[in-house]
Amino acid sequence: SNCVTVRSLIARYVSSVPSIMRFVILRFLLLLGAANASKTQRRYLREELSYEARKALSQAVLSAIQSPTGEIDPAAMEDAISKGISRESILKAAEIARQKTGNNAMSDPRSVTLKDPSYKPAEEQGLTSSFPEQMNGVDSIKMSAGIPIEKRTENQAELPEGELSGNGMVQKAAGMPVTATSYEKQNSKTNEIPASSSGNKRRHFVEYQSCDWEKIWLAKVYDWSNKRQICSVLMEDQKQYVHLFLKMLCTSKLESPHDKWCVIDDGDLQLWYNTENVNEFELSWERPASVPADVVVPPPQAVTPSAEFEKVASKLVYLDEQTGEQYVEYIEPLVSHLRFPLSACINREKKEDEQLDKKFKGFVIPPPPVVRGDRAILYDTGSTSWTDGLKYIVEIWKRHGIAFDVIRTYDQDTAPDQLWPSVPQEYIPSIQKTKTALASLPEEALPTFPFLPAVMKEEANENDYVVFKLDIDKTLIESRIIDFIINDPETNVDEVIWEHHVTGNYLMYPDWPKGVSTELNLRQSYEYFLRLRKKGIRAHSWI
Repeated sequence: SNCVTVRSLIARYVSSVPSIMRFVILRFLLLLGAANASKTQRRYLREELSYEARKALSQAVLSAIQSPTGEIDPAAMEDAISKGISRESILKAAEIARQKTGNNAMSDPRSVTLKDPSYKPAEEQGLTSSFPEQMNGVDSIKMSAGIPIEKRTENQAELPEGELSGNGMVQKAAGMPVTATSYEKQNSKTNEIPASSSGNKRRHFVEYQSCDWEKIWLAKVYDWSNKRQICSVLMEDQKQYVHLFLKMLCTSKLESPHDKWCVIDDGDLQLWYNTENVNEFELSWERPASVPADVVVPPPQAVTPSAEFEKVASKLVYLDEQTGEQYVEYIEPLVSHLRFPLSACINREKKEDEQLDKKFKGFVIPPPPVVRGDRAILYDTGSTSWTDGLKYIVEIWKRHGIAFDVIRTYDQDTAPDQLWPSVPQEYIPSIQKTKTALASLPEEALPTFPFLPAVMKEEANENDYVVFKLDIDKTLIESRIIDFIINDPETNVDEVIWEHHVTGNYLMYPDWPKGVSTELNLRQSYEYFLRLRKKGIRAHSWI
């Protein structure tokens, strides 16, 4: 009966699908009928879907195939759901289609390695891969369509699969000219960098480069989080990476004879770290007994990674169009559960120390001391007092040479007169406080109900440095705002500080009492932050 239903779906809708993508849709529908993988799928295939429902499902699946990260377009998802198709059915259909087109960048370790020839395949790292060694996304589509697969020599030139969208892979597999999308052009490794509209930007984005450590996590986070292996991987297999990362984060280094110790200071908490004990992680929230009380800890300095730490620090490359100079800014890697990597992994004698591990923000790497721009503007949401998020950003970014000229803070429960008593006098002149809820879409916006991405574009100019902290504990609104920024080609946001609350983040989920997405996993959180960074936005996962 499944096959009969699939045939009816094909017969009634195939004529409306663009010819380039037709065989991909046919293939995934056949796979849905044959897989018989779950009760949900079998129930869905027995349903007699309307033309509009089938069209909406196809659009949602196509958006996942065409997305660089395999993510379904939120509007297409909502449209399909409104036509009566369950979210689970849509996600499963897209997952099957992405696997068969090879456009599943987050589950195929080799899709990460294609952009960087120096990166070792998963098999060489001792990791396993279920993908045939000579099979890429283009080959997968050819195999599905019955097109012969040509054998390539190891040194044969090939456009990296990682720079082709789903549509580009389909065009290539069909033997058609590949039309580069704006995403592909932006990330192509050529010497020609498209100029901005004004040709005068100080921070014109060139490319994002994941460090070695991040590449491993991009490839394996889905498996490790599902098997709840994050802590064991960090504490055993990746001990060298973690030690190198902690060493990079040191803000104060003690002098001899106590120079094996350093302090990682986030403005609120100070973590003591033994840099010489590489066999274990000797970390303490209290001064170690071997360091006398009269030993002075030097003032904390900005974290400015050098080439020594490139295995554990990812980087963004920008072009100063006014000088013609390219420059690099480092950023913490996307690893672990997107918090301080070892939080919830260290066996602490005191329960309060475990909470300090989770609160610690010392793993975040702000911009370097020299940020090219006119004004520095902070758009903050959700802060009910100075210490509720504002203090950390203002003081730590100041440590890195960034003093905010304007601070706009929004919260629906806190009036200005409730905020001012907690704010140091020196910062009050630069702060504008608004008590209001936030719109999640531009069409919802009112003067008293702002859509912040539009507000930021209206108030900030091209060369202002714009930092956006999003923390309103409303998952749908937050995700819509982030989706808009990701898909807006004219966004002027330079830096995002946000935490994606999902049940799939099993180490942090127990600490999130509200505003948690129950249908998303940790891999999808990685996708959000990776897409932001590949857009040139310094995206940090923490609130």
